Amino acid sequence: MMEEKLTTRLINTGFKRMDSNVSGIYLFYRVDLDDIKIVSIIQMMSGIHLTPALYEHILKQIKSGFLTLDKPLHLLNIFITNEPEVVKQLCADAKEDSHWIIDCVMNRLIIYETQANDFFGLKDLIEQLLEEEGNFTEAEKYEAFNGSQIQKGSRYARKEKISDSLQITPVNIIIVSINIMVFILTHFTPFFGSREMVIEKGGLSWYLIKESGQYYRILTSMFMHSDISHLFNNMLVLLFIGGILEKVAGKVRYLIIYFSSGIIAGICSIGYNMYREYGKTPYVKTTFSIGASGAIFGLVGAVLFIVFIGRGKLEQISFRQIVLFVILSLYSGYANSQIDQAAHVGGFLAGLIFAAILYRRTKSNKII
Repeated sequence: MMEEKLTTRLINTGFKRMDSNVSGIYLFYRVDLDDIKIVSIIQMMSGIHLTPALYEHILKQIKSGFLTLDKPLHLLNIFITNEPEVVKQLCADAKEDSHWIIDCVMNRLIIYETQANDFFGLKDLIEQLLEEEGNFTEAEKYEAFNGSQIQKGSRYARKEKISDSLQITPVNIIIVSINIMVFILTHFTPFFGSREMVIEKGGLSWYLIKESGQYYRILTSMFMHSDISHLFNNMLVLLFIGGILEKVAGKVRYLIIYFSSGIIAGICSIGYNMYREYGKTPYVKTTFSIGASGAIFGLVGAVLFIVFIGRGKLEQISFRQIVLFVILSLYSGYANSQIDQAAHVGGFLAGLIFAAILYRRTKSNKII
């Protein structure tokens, strides 16, 4: 069991075990020269059994026994659970100390961006234990799928739960649905005429915006796609990146970043194409840009910023993965002359900037 192995490691590193009056909570402490380190292991395998008020009361009781020593207290609370999403609220609401979650199903340590990324070297110790937990036999895999030892079968279970990396969130799903609906209406119904007519009516054109004041094109072009491949590629990325951003930043911030990035991406596209084509003979009037990729690149930029300030990791996605995605996407733009690279770059930079404005750390090192 994870708590038994963790107990052994803590004792081997100088921690002493102390009695707890609450079932399922194991307490350890170490009195050092400059401070006191306390670790509580809270076993909640079947979900949440503590209310936020009760949890706060328990934390105060834990610390009260050390106040007479007149040394700084550092408290780490480690939840061991099969249902991290249910336990998450206790960690999210806590305003003091450190609160981590060991997800036994996915065999991972979850440290939310509002929490300290390490606790005097214990992060590496726990990750080492999780790696050891992942080395199980075929018999244990069988038992895991039959529910008797799911905590030991977590590494194998991860292969069966790839969908966990896809965050289904309401606002993002609505935006994806609108894009799909617009595509169906413009490509498979006669309401708006042929595909070429639809692009001419709603596509992004610097000439028609400059000469005719058709500014609505900046928004309409964000929901238009040239073909099913264009739509599929954009919506696949949007489902993945958009869901993550909405979950960690909230619905309002997500919407602000999405539409602001899309609008700025459109303005960058207008400026670039106008610079490239203005004054040429014959006068170019037929360049149209469509697609949600400018806004999507804004979401990528925002997630990159959040991952960066979260010390390199955000649940299922890492700083390295986001950087690699950006590099590959930008390269594909340079390799394909039909891709509006100016919109991609403009949207990406806009997402970075708006994330820095809307999603920042306060002086108390909390993220708001």
